[in-house]
Amino acid sequence: MIGDKFNQIKFDHLGVNLSCSVWGNKSNPPLLLLHGLQDCGRSWEIFAQSMCDEYWVVALDSRGHGDSDHTPGRYSFVDYVSDVEATILNLSLVNPILVGHSAGGRYAFSYAAQENKKVKALVVVDIDPDSVNESSGSMFDRYKEESGEWKTFQEVIDRIWSRQPQSSLEMVEFQANVMTKSADGGGWVLKRDRNLIYEYERPDLWDTWRRVDCPTVVVRGRQSTLLTHETAVKMKEELPHCKLAELEGGGHWFYQESPGSFESTVKWFLDSI
Repeated sequence: MIGDKFNQIKFDHLGVNLSCSVWGNKSNPPLLLLHGLQDCGRSWEIFAQSMCDEYWVVALDSRGHGDSDHTPGRYSFVDYVSDVEATILNLSLVNPILVGHSAGGRYAFSYAAQENKKVKALVVVDIDPDSVNESSGSMFDRYKEESGEWKTFQEVIDRIWSRQPQSSLEMVEFQANVMTKSADGGGWVLKRDRNLIYEYERPDLWDTWRRVDCPTVVVRGRQSTLLTHETAVKMKEELPHCKLAELEGGGHWFYQESPGSFESTVKWFLDSI
């Protein structure tokens, strides 16, 4: 059942209290999951449960998200990559597999590209290394216009379903539960610091991408408007050890819209390395 197998670990990183959800046995190989902007670690839960018999699965709440500290003024790209490193060091994740969606994918491959960082494998889910992305820009315009607060839980469900229309009702309801909390004046509010929308940084990362030297797969939902087919192919061509999986059944949030296909793809990739 969703929500009945995870534990929570918290640790301090330079005065920032970071929270992780964990599944499985710590003696298994580590699998670190990094969510996208305005999501949270437990957004990965269905995938985490499908992997926790073979891996120790750790899902970080990035600063400003979920149960990690809000740190206005400290939401730089470097801050987020440092949180990845702090998680790996504090939880003693030896030679971890990194799986990152959207902004989390950029943090994952940026960490993996650094010298002397031992990463067993890298799964990048529907994100590019570009500094400018028209679809991402439109998404940010919407984030800035909407309040992130809703009067009813059904409004939360409708909002999430609008971004991932091929998800099941169970998945959407679960995401609505883990990504929100009760607002002080009633209703529901996203579990994230609104300041991070305005402080978000999107540097050009193509040079960083080319320095990744571990086995890598780029996963793209064919209905995605954020990572285009052309850019995904370019990412594959820039890395000789990179595979590309373009899959029907979802868009940017493919791992939530088609969790079975996503799980099969990741297992196929990991079995190949």
